[in-house]
Amino acid sequence: MKRFIVMFLTLSLLFSVVGCSGVKETELTYDQAVEKLKAYRSTGTVTATVKKHKPDASWVGTDSSVNELPPIDKYPLSVKGFGQINVEIFSSTEKSSASTDNWMEVQAKEFNRKQLQVGGKTVSVSIRPIASGLALDYITKRTHMPDAYSPANELWGEMIKSTGVPIEKMESRLTGNTAGFLMKKGTYDSYRKKYGAVTVKNVTKAVLAEDVVLGHTNPNLSSTGLNIFTQELRAFDPKNPFSAESINKFREFQNLVPPTSPTTAEMAKVAAKGIMDAMIMESQAYSVEPTLSDWKFAPCGVRHDSPVYALDNLSVDKREALKLFIEQCKTPEAQKSASSFGFNRNNNYKGVANKYTGKELFSALKLWKENKDGGQDVISVFIADRSSSMAGSKITRIQIASKNSLQYINENNYVGLVSYSDANDITIDLPIAKFDAKQKSLFAGAVKDLNADGGTATNSAIVVALDMALKAQKQVPNAKIRIFVLSDGAQNEGLSLYDVKGLINGIGIPVYGIGFEADLTDLQQLADVNEGYCINADEEDVVYKLRNLFVAEL
Repeated sequence: MKRFIVMFLTLSLLFSVVGCSGVKETELTYDQAVEKLKAYRSTGTVTATVKKHKPDASWVGTDSSVNELPPIDKYPLSVKGFGQINVEIFSSTEKSSASTDNWMEVQAKEFNRKQLQVGGKTVSVSIRPIASGLALDYITKRTHMPDAYSPANELWGEMIKSTGVPIEKMESRLTGNTAGFLMKKGTYDSYRKKYGAVTVKNVTKAVLAEDVVLGHTNPNLSSTGLNIFTQELRAFDPKNPFSAESINKFREFQNLVPPTSPTTAEMAKVAAKGIMDAMIMESQAYSVEPTLSDWKFAPCGVRHDSPVYALDNLSVDKREALKLFIEQCKTPEAQKSASSFGFNRNNNYKGVANKYTGKELFSALKLWKENKDGGQDVISVFIADRSSSMAGSKITRIQIASKNSLQYINENNYVGLVSYSDANDITIDLPIAKFDAKQKSLFAGAVKDLNADGGTATNSAIVVALDMALKAQKQVPNAKIRIFVLSDGAQNEGLSLYDVKGLINGIGIPVYGIGFEADLTDLQQLADVNEGYCINADEEDVVYKLRNLFVAEL
């Protein structure tokens, strides 16, 4: 009888929120969404208990970054050479791919087929497609050292040089490409009338004047992101990109742009919703993306001409083999092939000269991390799935990844933790508080105590997290709110996806999904509502992927 009364009251309250107005569940206003959230909590439809944990200070003074990188086989060779002298090349992913033959695969296979010789020995190349920023980590940490490296642009080479790894530029341009700005046609036309040429300086003015909404990719991972961000800093203060004036302008700028996207593909999805009318992108990527054919591209920043570097005092034989491969890639036939893949456009664009040293580029990324939230506080609630399917090595890896990632959360964050299994087993393991050393230790202790058992009531746990975040926001006005959901599968009890999508949409809080060998269908739908995104991890790469997420969003 008591259960019936609770259900009746819940339905009555929810009907009063949305039923009489005729508003669809997914079209709730902010006030309607808040009222519905209160109804779920006040009627006992969604309950949670507060659980105290002992602090764990073992994270203090640790730096496990060397162990963050997954085994290199996670990024397999797309071409494997079998010559007596074989050169392994890290290649940026706009020109190589593990799943289909891109330009580098075509050239490598042709080169290996010839069985050329150096000193009477056959030579070959192996290609490992890997994002430029990720390659930087493997090389500078010496976790895996290839023979050669071909990133999208020269900035990564400067960064490697600054760490003391022996590096020599063997070729400045393997094939032509540019970074730049991509604008909707209407935005482009209005921009040109008011600001004239598309330059980094003029575009930053347009953003600050709120005439353009510009999307970015993560500069820690993306060549285009790193290129344009560092040029924006110089636009803010040409004499000193690290000055107080530059930092203040950057903070103002960040409050006027959407959250950073992890990849170009994710950024294009956000653009498709109409959230932005401009974005940064490479010319080659734009040329092969049919959904963006009605957008206008303008090159900016340093050129992306795929330089080639020899690493770690490469042997004489391997240097000669690498030179032969570069010579093939520079032939007219190879460059014609590159053009068919979208390269060698905008050849008349000379590009700006890079004025940053490698150390300065690392400093720029530190500046970005510390100021990317525009000087605003951030309230973040983590939701951890501890259902029975997470038992064993999964929950252990999540504990390791979460503890490791503490070092990447800015101190202007207010952090809380919710964990869940069944609908009647949702716990507030860490009430929201400033993420100082004490809160970090409490977070580490709560994660350490996670035990996996029971069902999966993800959406009910999201309601608890939303309720916590909104209450915390009253104490920290104007703070940005973010929800992070870490789960290994679709929910099987509690509130439905439909029940919470309207809440998330109405309140306007981005949800980030971290799938652990998961079916991301539900998490992706939640992330798609408000500029969030999903990543899928496994036991090998969850530490690295969680680190990247925290660097970008916290």
